[in-house]
Amino acid sequence: MIKKALGLGALISLPGSIIPNELLADSSEIFPAGSAIGNPLRFPPVLTGNTMTASVTNQTVWPGQTSQLVTINNSYPGPTVIIERGSTLNINFVNNLSEDSIIHWHGIIAPEVMDGHPMYAIHPGQTYNYSFPIVQRAGTYWYHPHADMLTASQAFKGLAGFFIVTDQSENALNLPSGNFDIPLCIQDRRSVNIPQFTYNPNSTDMMVGFLGDVPLINGTPDAYFQVSRTLYRFRLLNGSNARIYKIAFSDNRAFHIIGTDGGLKDAPVSATSFYISPGERVEILFDFSPYTIGQSVTLKSLPFTGSGGPTYQQGTEMNLLRFDITSNTSSGGVVPASLTPITYYNPSDVVRTRSFTLSHASGGMNMHLINGLTFSMNRIDFEVPQNGLEQWKIVNATNEFHPMHSHGILFQVLSRNGSTTLAPNDKGWKDTVLVNPYEQVIVLIKFTQYKGIYMWHCHNLEHEDDGMMLNFKVVDPIGINEENSGVPKDFRLHQNYPNPFNPSTKIKYSVPQTNGGVNVELVVLDETGREIETLVNKVHTSGNYEIQWNAANRSSGIYYCKLITGNYTETIKMILVK
Repeated sequence: MIKKALGLGALISLPGSIIPNELLADSSEIFPAGSAIGNPLRFPPVLTGNTMTASVTNQTVWPGQTSQLVTINNSYPGPTVIIERGSTLNINFVNNLSEDSIIHWHGIIAPEVMDGHPMYAIHPGQTYNYSFPIVQRAGTYWYHPHADMLTASQAFKGLAGFFIVTDQSENALNLPSGNFDIPLCIQDRRSVNIPQFTYNPNSTDMMVGFLGDVPLINGTPDAYFQVSRTLYRFRLLNGSNARIYKIAFSDNRAFHIIGTDGGLKDAPVSATSFYISPGERVEILFDFSPYTIGQSVTLKSLPFTGSGGPTYQQGTEMNLLRFDITSNTSSGGVVPASLTPITYYNPSDVVRTRSFTLSHASGGMNMHLINGLTFSMNRIDFEVPQNGLEQWKIVNATNEFHPMHSHGILFQVLSRNGSTTLAPNDKGWKDTVLVNPYEQVIVLIKFTQYKGIYMWHCHNLEHEDDGMMLNFKVVDPIGINEENSGVPKDFRLHQNYPNPFNPSTKIKYSVPQTNGGVNVELVVLDETGREIETLVNKVHTSGNYEIQWNAANRSSGIYYCKLITGNYTETIKMILVK
């Protein structure tokens, strides 16, 4: 059992480290120099302390060569965050880059101001504190940048890492653990640019996505990993900008799929291959006991038909990671008959259907659209009332692949082209779903945890930066009808609009029915929490109100607006940019 503090209230607590302990110390003892062709698989360190600093650093990716990357805490990939369900994440993100950045905790259910929306981007030299409870089930999640139009370049240059949640129910399943629980981040880079991660997309790259021809596993080129003749757990993350992989073993041996984006499935499913698109995670169990010491088997991406330019294509066959069988040590792990229960949504409970058509801009432009729209920071494209099961129908009207990702929630895939018979990597809790060319996918989704502004976008990062992204707002269950009724259900402070703003912004708030009215205060605080201005201080009857704050005499920075009435308070974050 290892335990390491991860900020205030957070704790690593596992039956053995997810990152092999000896590999953290000195991989040369496990992989003697010259003992095998290729490079020993690297593992990023586990985050200790509560600071994550983004900066440009020099790293050794290819032996004997220096690569200039964007890293967290001087590590590529970024340090792995391991935290137990029920703990509180407390991390200070320090932006030492020369441009805006922000961290999105991909798949993690977090409050709006903690989720990594680009409207909260951190300016160079600034620090932002992330503090929120970990409320979801155990699973393999990750983090990456999400600044507007900078996501693709920063992620490609190295700013990303694993975020692993544990819980006691998963620990009790006797899955392979410790040195037999292996995270694998798959990324692609371009051989023509070795040793640099040069990011210079042309018009074809923006249309198809920035594809490479060199696979890196945990940042390791030509990677190999020495294994025992026993059962292993592999946590696969597609951390590529755009490339889709069709995962299989070189001898077509079967394995068990046990987890998807949102943690374990309800039962293992045997398979010989699966697709994994950017942003997705799939967990598998693979048994090396049929092999003999001295044999090798390779994790591959099988060929498939895909779009691309003359040099880089989707569907290119690739050797990803070679496993060399070298010992007989047992993991002691098993393939359980069942895993963790999942309550599947009932389509008959759907209260609302939304349609999203994925398309290109007309007139020969390369822009990617959702319902004819490109991203606007200050526009709310739709509102989602809490606690109502919705059906989101995604129609791909293009010949490209679109991995669609929702912030703030996990969803379930219902059907592909009308068929509810799904591949095992589609069945379970998801936050990203691959929509193939000219395909229709339906997902079932229900927001139960937090209100606020979140994002729905394509996780092909070139498409995202190109504008294939919408803002939506999770609101009280009455939703839009409440807005128009004149009788709000609850007190509510809405996010200011626009945000960021210069020099003025509108702030809307709601007051429910009360006997004789209620006194409402609306105050502005600076970044330190000091009250600097009172906008409202008077008795209100029920209704929806709006006030404008002019900050022409204020400096650029972060401000907070606080609603105070009786025992109720609510605060929003506002960003003034001049």
